[in-house]
Amino acid sequence: MQSSNEKLRSLMIQLHNRTDAAKLAFDEAVEELERQRSENDRRYQTKRDQLREERRLWDEERAALEKLVSSASSIVNLNVGGEKISTTRHTLTQPEGSLLAAMFSGKLDHKLTKDSTGCIFLDYDPALFKCLLNQLRTWSDPGVKRVIRPPAGHEQAFFDLLYLLKIDERFIDRDRSAITGSTTIPSPTPWQPDAPRSRQSDKEPLRFWTLENSEVQLSENDRRCENFSRGLYQCIFGSQTYSKGTYRVRLRLEEGTANVLMGICSYSKTLAGPVHYNTPSAHGWFVHGYIVINGREPQPGWPQVNVNDILELKINCDEQMLSIYNERSGAKSSMEVSLYEAPLPWCLLILFNLEHSRVSIV
Repeated sequence: MQSSNEKLRSLMIQLHNRTDAAKLAFDEAVEELERQRSENDRRYQTKRDQLREERRLWDEERAALEKLVSSASSIVNLNVGGEKISTTRHTLTQPEGSLLAAMFSGKLDHKLTKDSTGCIFLDYDPALFKCLLNQLRTWSDPGVKRVIRPPAGHEQAFFDLLYLLKIDERFIDRDRSAITGSTTIPSPTPWQPDAPRSRQSDKEPLRFWTLENSEVQLSENDRRCENFSRGLYQCIFGSQTYSKGTYRVRLRLEEGTANVLMGICSYSKTLAGPVHYNTPSAHGWFVHGYIVINGREPQPGWPQVNVNDILELKINCDEQMLSIYNERSGAKSSMEVSLYEAPLPWCLLILFNLEHSRVSIV
């Protein structure tokens, strides 16, 4: 009996030992699984952080690229009937709901026809299209009435262009009394500088002068000029000529927030055309932020000028340089003047387009 009990006790001890060993092995297996899970969690966290950082860098690069593309595409280069014109997408999309706005919304760029230089080709009369474009450029000013007037003598052709571009009737002024004062396509009487005025010594006070048929009124001893024309560009010139040395002219913008140009032109070259500033000798700055060099199509690049700002023109004949400085904002800009296109002597040039624009000599 005793022997039987000892055998049973021996078996129970063996079973207990095996159970302890199995429990120890189980605990070790569980511990190993926990260690592996912890390691996997660490690796997962590290990989996730790495992917998040790569995604952040990718998003930043994409945003920078989109900003660059957006900035580059804001300027649109056109070939209108064989004539190159540059403007902004904002100007072209001003007439809401029109075909013109839809074409340059950015959604149809891939469908627009381009010439060999990459300019978007439009098969329209360039003079009529520029007449439309010059009016649309003023619409960025909240104070300017959003209206389009046809050029005198070309009303029907201009209305046909507006119809093709699906410009809404609410933007079109068909009033015959208003048409007579709008921008004309035929060239006006050219300016012959040696005919109406003799040159004035630079020792005499600078004054304005203008053409006999001009709708600009001079006052304050010819040191203030104001436009009374509706939509027709008007030329005003300075009485002094500049051939050598450096000169400074201070001008105050008393009225007008768009289509007022301040600059110079060649005294010996005729200004002509419906807008005058596209004559090669014309150089200067529009107060609404555009620059004209060698009479080329205005390009953005100059800060908006406010009413009552004083602008100093620096005319350096020796270095063939022209610069401008806004005394209020501190904004500066300069340009080289080609003597081939604008031979010396030079004279001050002011251009007006909108009624009641006014500039004075300080």
